[in-house]
Amino acid sequence: MRSKLSWIPFVPLTLAAAFCMLAQGMFEEGFVFGLSNLYLDYAFIGAVVLVFLFTLIFCLTDKRISPYYLPRRNYVAGIVGILLALVLAADGADMVIRLIGSGSLDVIKVIEAVLVLFSSIVFVVLGLSHSFKGADGKPMSLLSIVPALMCAVRMVTCFVEFTTISLRTADVCRLVCYIFATLFFFNYAVTLTLTKAKNAVKSCFIFGFPAAAALLGYSAYHLVYELDMLDPVANIRPAEMALMGIYIVAFLVELTIFVPDKSQVRIIEDGEADKTEEVLTDDRDSEDFLVNSTEENPEDMPSSYLTTADTSDYLYREVAPEEPAQNGAVTPDMDNYLTQIQQEDENSGDDRPVDYESRLDDIDRLILEISKTDE
Repeated sequence: MRSKLSWIPFVPLTLAAAFCMLAQGMFEEGFVFGLSNLYLDYAFIGAVVLVFLFTLIFCLTDKRISPYYLPRRNYVAGIVGILLALVLAADGADMVIRLIGSGSLDVIKVIEAVLVLFSSIVFVVLGLSHSFKGADGKPMSLLSIVPALMCAVRMVTCFVEFTTISLRTADVCRLVCYIFATLFFFNYAVTLTLTKAKNAVKSCFIFGFPAAAALLGYSAYHLVYELDMLDPVANIRPAEMALMGIYIVAFLVELTIFVPDKSQVRIIEDGEADKTEEVLTDDRDSEDFLVNSTEENPEDMPSSYLTTADTSDYLYREVAPEEPAQNGAVTPDMDNYLTQIQQEDENSGDDRPVDYESRLDDIDRLILEISKTDE
């Protein structure tokens, strides 16, 4: 599958994007090829966009990838999801406390706080699902779209902040992170719920790789060079973005390993519930499906006849092959199924008659004589 080739440009471009952010704290402005911090931000965005373009090309030319996917057991994603849920819960609680303390009603902040708290619950469920349930469980509910809504609200918040400050001082990199994160988590929710869509799995690749590159590069700079040891709450947002990036990478690794081929997926349409579900077939030959899937012993089944079974009571028995006819001997007429010619054995002492008429009883012999006289 060509979609898996997206890892080739993702790794070096993610490292380049992270370097563009970390260089702003490592070196003085203008040290890297004479570029200012603003141009380094643009270089960071350019690396993320290149990841997006390469992934888009690989995925659009991939005709084999399945449109549906059942998540597998993924302990890394499960642990990171639970940690992300704890951080989101702390962030939501901090937002609620700040809103109550301010005494003012900001609708966007209230919606964001509610979505952050709901997202923490969703990531707890996702983390437990990755750790324990795996592919044998039921699909997630539509509540898994809440993280996408949270990222969308934060994207709107970034736009609102840009209207009050100069574009030169605006944090455009954070906006790019939330744009790709919103698109990924939306398609991620579609994939988890097995919603009928055309390119949900492909979209997880297309938007997941640039989202992970942006989130990891952006959070690395803020956690390394802007870490606030006096106020740990100020580090919640970069920690969220770092955990989101790791969670996306863990899911992309799982998706790369276990995503099925289109030929391995059979879609069953349920007319009563009007729902579409997926059944993944094993990588076995079609001849294997002729074998009974139960674990019962075939010898115990009443309709099973095996060549190794005892056939003494069946309606046939083995007989010794007949000796070839000697010279002058009469060959038995095997075409006549009503009679059987038997040769007398001189040594056996069997005095039974050979001809047909002598084998009849008296009544049959009389009927035969009457029929001859009539002729």
